[in-house]
Amino acid sequence: MNLYEDNHYLLHTDKQLIAKLKEVMEQREIDSIDRLLEKATAKNIRSLNDLWDFVTGPDCDEELALCVKSLVHRIKRLHNERIEAFTSSAQLGYYLQDKFCGSEQEKVYALFLDSKNKVIAEKMICEGTLNRSIIHPRDIFRRAVIYNCCSFVLAHNHPSGDDNPSKQDIDFTNKVKQASKMMGIEFLDHFVVSDTDYFSFREAELL
Repeated sequence: MNLYEDNHYLLHTDKQLIAKLKEVMEQREIDSIDRLLEKATAKNIRSLNDLWDFVTGPDCDEELALCVKSLVHRIKRLHNERIEAFTSSAQLGYYLQDKFCGSEQEKVYALFLDSKNKVIAEKMICEGTLNRSIIHPRDIFRRAVIYNCCSFVLAHNHPSGDDNPSKQDIDFTNKVKQASKMMGIEFLDHFVVSDTDYFSFREAELL
């Protein structure tokens, strides 16, 4: 079950969400920050990554998971800063990890760059189902030509939490690589992103 998609309609406004979260926490005898920290320590939650692993795992009940996941989604929508330029795979990888955090569906983004690696445009190319997306290289290069870019980077998330590329990811990357050579537009990297880490084809020397 996709908890967020199936139940988000129950919490229409931010006020309702906060009220619901307060109610859920009070039902679990969490009525102060000290009590919250005590509960978190008991669950060995010492970071935001630990918290996300807990609410998306089997030990967290659905009501609490719904509230926390919904809160993450809404916070992510408040202000998503756009990267203007980057100097390393790590810098871009962490930016993309933050960008995709909390996403329930697989999405494919492309960043189109000029000759100095400054971002001309950042566009979502495709949004798929819970565990797959359907995309063709022409969807990327059509925009690359429009933006008259010198190079581009692809990125997509794995909602499952596993940032290892699938065979489909590798095959698609190779197709895009071949097409980029014919088009004369450099394919800099392809990132596979989870909530806790990222995989760079360039860093892994697969591109």
